[in-house]
Amino acid sequence: MESMNNNENLSKVINIDAFFIPIYNSPAIICYLEDNRQFMLSNVTPEIVFAIRKLNNKDGVLDDRENIFDILNFVPELRQDLENHINRVIINDLNDKIGVYSATIEINFGNSILIEKRMIPSHAIYLGLLTKKPIYVKKELVDEQERENRNGEE
Repeated sequence: MESMNNNENLSKVINIDAFFIPIYNSPAIICYLEDNRQFMLSNVTPEIVFAIRKLNNKDGVLDDRENIFDILNFVPELRQDLENHINRVIINDLNDKIGVYSATIEINFGNSILIEKRMIPSHAIYLGLLTKKPIYVKKELVDEQERENRNGEE
């Protein structure tokens, strides 16, 4: 896994929205980037949409059952421990063979140990939002998604 120490090839996420695409009723996350572009993750799990909407204090369909995301937000000590260890989230890879994105979450243990864990991007985004840590998207992925969208419109 390549190290993401160079911020030049990253776009910072400044806002996130999670919702169901009306026509298809498909769960999605849109990352609004500092360079005024957008990056979309589609077909995410509904639970992550509900969880992000709860974190953002937005209305929506509420399930009366608790899930792992609710518990992480409910227990202050868990949230604090995550805040102390998570450094940042980076959506940085696309597996072309199966068409899924991956993210890296940086976890620090003291001053000298930084571990990068590969994650499902929607889950990594949730952790970034929960801990108020920066979230980035690799610019190359945004460029590719924009090209795909333009080609689909032609």
